[in-house]
This record gives sequence, structure tokens and C-alpha cells, in this order.
Amino acid sequence: MVGPNLALLSLTGAALTAAQSFQSTPVLGWNSYNQVSCSPTQDGITKTINALADRGFVAAGYNYFQIDCGWASRDGQRNTSTGALNIDTNAFPNGLKPLSDLARSKGMKWTMYSDAGVRMCDPQVPSPVLGSLGHESVDAEFFKSLNTEYVKYDNCYVDGPNANQNAPKDPRTDFASRFGVMWKELQRVGIPGMLICQWGTPFSTSEGLQGPKDWTKGISTSFRLSDDIAQGWGNVYRIYNQAVHIAASGVVGPGHIADADLLEVGNQGMTFDEQATHFAAWAMLKSALMISTDVAALSDDTVKVLQNKDLLAINQDSAVKPITLKQRWTSDRDLWSGDLANGDVAVLVVDLSNARRTLSVQLSSLGIQSATIKDLWSGTTTQNAVSFSKQVNARGSLALRLSNVKRTSTTTNYNYISASTGSLASGANIQSCSGCTSTNKVGNLGGPSNGTLTLSNIRTSQATQVVRFDYINGEVGYLGGSNNERLASISVNGGAAKTVSFPLTGYNWDKDVLKSYAVELSGFSTTGTNSIVIKGVGSAYAPDFDRVGVVA
Repeated sequence: MVGPNLALLSLTGAALTAAQSFQSTPVLGWNSYNQVSCSPTQDGITKTINALADRGFVAAGYNYFQIDCGWASRDGQRNTSTGALNIDTNAFPNGLKPLSDLARSKGMKWTMYSDAGVRMCDPQVPSPVLGSLGHESVDAEFFKSLNTEYVKYDNCYVDGPNANQNAPKDPRTDFASRFGVMWKELQRVGIPGMLICQWGTPFSTSEGLQGPKDWTKGISTSFRLSDDIAQGWGNVYRIYNQAVHIAASGVVGPGHIADADLLEVGNQGMTFDEQATHFAAWAMLKSALMISTDVAALSDDTVKVLQNKDLLAINQDSAVKPITLKQRWTSDRDLWSGDLANGDVAVLVVDLSNARRTLSVQLSSLGIQSATIKDLWSGTTTQNAVSFSKQVNARGSLALRLSNVKRTSTTTNYNYISASTGSLASGANIQSCSGCTSTNKVGNLGGPSNGTLTLSNIRTSQATQVVRFDYINGEVGYLGGSNNERLASISVNGGAAKTVSFPLTGYNWDKDVLKSYAVELSGFSTTGTNSIVIKGVGSAYAPDFDRVGVVA
């Protein structure tokens, strides 16, 4: 792995102390972008600061206040005396310092936004607003003069100011060095926190492509795991799928936060229940929770969601361990869980059917014999429970905290079949794979040629079971693109095919294997041999497969 941590070696002891002083848990606060895009104003920001205090958000812990794009001048000029970025005095006639002072007087911390390019991101293309690339030192000093404690650092116009250079998504080799410069300067002036906002695009190294979880530690306090969020459930689902492999990797932890982008709670485009599920997922994934809406206009019910003490406590749990996806029943429901610092367990069950229904969870599916279950939406508690069920609206959720957890000691034994030992047809092929247990994988499944993999002579003791798949899906989806999943059609013994969702596993098709992905399949014979056929869905490609595990 290329060593971005080298950027820290030249820091002074005082700067290292500043870097270590930033909170180790996700930030909670407010950001202007989803409400006003790149058009914040002095009056609007003043009203929001007051509303956050008056409506109890600061008391609830939302104490990072951030103006996103739109604060800097649009004339392409820097300050003639300092060389730093200028403030747009049309939008902020009194400057930003009075607003910083107001936010701090209300118990908040002031944060800023800039860009690691020659222009900032902006709805006007090409952007007329200068970025910080090449001017990191003076801009960091300007941010410090505003009592800034945290900077969101974006990734537009990195190669030049032209329209076609706006938001590059191609793999790059300069991420660690370019973002590392601003990190070093922020630490020098005593600004301890920085979010690297490069939209989850691939970092190209001598060892292959990497995602931001792999190279941002040591040159930031958090990283954006995905492209921007936008209105609508589809955008939540896209980001949520991209979080699957990051949460499973184990690299997220204190001081290394995976930011799933701003909250859309309170905005148009989703039902109340979709917004509540979105919030619960972000909270339990240990993302930053940055409200980005008109706070004064929020309904009381929405305020209750955003100020849910139990979900905020899980988000701020000192272990900073995100929930991981335990099982997906495609187009029906997801089951997530994760351990908390005191031994409790956070559980999230999400409806994917988009219909009002009863959601249930059997604790045995989580390796738990019994527990005290607290429903974090209602606040009710059930003692010595072995399961939990509740009716929810479309795309609603069960958000639970388990305490007094008694674990089970039973395990299920699996026999694994290497995909490469199967029969291949219609263009499916065997490819080398350094990250695979089998050292190779089967790819080119589905697609225009409808590549097919058949695994035969399988014996098992269960007719219906959770089958385990080790697979690779490195097809990253951005805003307006895919949902960060590939679909496969899987049938057992020639029975009805089941469409199965396989979320993103990373960036490197040679290494980034997600292991033991759980899929419920039925139709197995417990007395004879069995076959499993895997294809694509329609003309789309399925993921690549390393091996498949069936119950012994």
C-alpha cells in the first residue's frame, strides 16, 4: 500500500497533538448543502444557528456547524494582502467571523469547506470559485482565523478550471499527496479535523485500485465512502450498498470514520418512514450525522427522529464499530447487527419490499440465545426475548438495542466448492484472483452472452438453508448510476430461479473478496446430489465468484 502516512512525519509535536485532539467518534451537526446548494446567505445561516439552539439540536449533540460551497467570492480573485480565499460579500456582507462567533456562543464548533482543486465545486459549470490547491497554507491560516475546528475538503477541478474537469471519477494516483498537503497545513495551524470528500473514487497504486478506507488514515479524521447523496430512497440504497464492504472490513474505528454523506431527513423525496430508516442506518453505520435541511421548518415528529437519544448513543459509542450486513433477502429485507463497547448489540432490520408488513428477527440468526430488546423507535423493552416482530410501513425498520445478551455456542459446518471446479458455458471463464481462497474465480457470468456456472454433485443435510458465497463486485456506482449491486439468477436442482443482490465488495477485481455472504436457498435434496446454476439477470453481468459454501 502506498504510504500516505508519510505526510505526518514532518509535523511538529504540537501539530500531532492537534490531530489527536479531535473527537474519535463521528461528528454531529448541520451543513448547508442539501438545503441551499452553493447559495448560503448571511440571513439564512443566522436563522439556522438560532434554530439549532432553540429546537434542542445543540443540546442533543449536534454541535458542528458547517457552511458548504458558496461562501467564497465568485470573481476568481484571492485576498490581495494575505493571498487567501476571499469571502463572497454579496452573500455575507459582514463576513464569516460574526457567524462563527454566533455559532460558538450557542455551544457549536465552527467548520469550513474548501476544495483540493483549482476551483471549488459549484452548480455553475465551469465554476468561477477558486479552490485551495497550491494555496493550502494561507487558506488554512484563514480558516484558523475564524476559529475553525473541522474542514470538509472536496475534489472538483483537480486538473484545471475547464467544464470537463469538474468532478473526475477516474482512478487517480495523487489523492494521498494532494489531500495530505491540506491535512498537514491544518495540523500546523491547530485545526484538528478534516473530512476527505473525494466521493469514493478509486486510488490507483502499484498494488492495484484502492478505496478511501485504505489510504485516508493518517491524513484525515474521516472519509466520504460514496458519491453525493440526493433526494429519494434510491440514493440512500446506493450509498448503503457501498457501505457494506467498508463496514465488513474492520478498518473503521475511532478517528477513522466512514462518512456516508449528509442526511436527507426533512427534505422532499422520501416518506417519513424512509427518512427514519435512512437516519437509523447512518447512525448505526457510525457515519457523521450532518443535518442538511431547513431546521426551523422540521415537523415535531422529524425532530424526534433526529434527536433519538438511543440512536445517537449508538452512533457515538466509543468502539466506533459499524453494524455489518448479516443477511439480505433480496427485495424483501436486510438484517444488520454490530457489537457495542459495553457488550450490547445494535440491530437494524430494513424493509426492502416497499410495502406495509410485519418485520421479524430471530435472535438465533445472530448467534444469540436471548436478550433484553429495546425498540429504539417506541422506547419499549422486552425481557428475556428470543425474537422480535413489529408492523412497519413501506421501507420502515426495526431499530433495536440488545442488552443482557446470552450467546449461543452452536455453529454450522459448511462444505465449500470452488467455483472454478464447476461447468462453464456461454463465455463464463476462469480468472486468476490473488484475494480468492481458491486462487482463482469464475467471471463473465451473465452479460450479452449469458455466461453460466453450474456446480454439481453437491451433498447437503438441509433442504432449505443459508448458502455462503465468496464473491467480487468491483463495479462502483455514482450519483445517477448503478445501485452498487450486481444481480445474479440462482437456481437449485433446476427449480425456480431466485434473483439475488450482491453488493459492492470494493475496487479491485483481483483482491476485494467479500466472504461468506448469506443467501437463503431452497430445493436441495438431503438424500442425493444437487446442482446450483448461477447466471446473470437480463443482459447485465453477475459478480465474479470464488467459492460457494453449503451446509454439510
